[in-house]
Amino acid sequence: MKIEYVVLDENLRIDELKEYVALLPPERQEKIARYRFEKDKLLSLAAGLLIRRAIGESPITFGDHDKPYAQSGVFFSVSHSSSVAAIAVDDIEVGLDVEQIPDENRLKIADRFYHPHERAYVKEAQDQCRAFCEIWTRKEAVLKMTGEGISTDLTAFDTTALSLSAQLYTSSLNDYCLSVCSAEPLGEKMINISRLELKGLI
Repeated sequence: MKIEYVVLDENLRIDELKEYVALLPPERQEKIARYRFEKDKLLSLAAGLLIRRAIGESPITFGDHDKPYAQSGVFFSVSHSSSVAAIAVDDIEVGLDVEQIPDENRLKIADRFYHPHERAYVKEAQDQCRAFCEIWTRKEAVLKMTGEGISTDLTAFDTTALSLSAQLYTSSLNDYCLSVCSAEPLGEKMINISRLELKGLI
């Protein structure tokens, strides 16, 4: 499995990157144009370039729950948060989520959306904000792998359970957490994580 991510330079402007936008499919270009804020445009551009790098010119189709697939047979999942955009690429179903570590005000969300075992994991952690983010990204990664989305009852599954955690991998990226979920137990599977520059994606 390959994971690649980009950290946006705060000085970048979408107007300086028109030639990069032009490389993307029309629907992605339209999506970028619809965003109001500069950072959202740049994140969408980065996600589009990461997808292009992963699947080349392969057309994308949409399966159940509008989950995207490359017709070439490559499986991928993209995510972005604040200044980071990331993609996971594999030869089987995969889900990826990346989130910036929140402040303590977000911790109360765990009472509503986390399984009791996950809530205990957060409460017992030395760094509760990071632990909260680990669980949140793991839940999102599971739902993106299955394609179900967050309309599912988030308390109904436990990402700390051995059966499910065997399919999950979580990594820290400074002030971010990144989690990936594979359709099968990861076992000894190699996971290669690389940071790339936005202008190096073509």
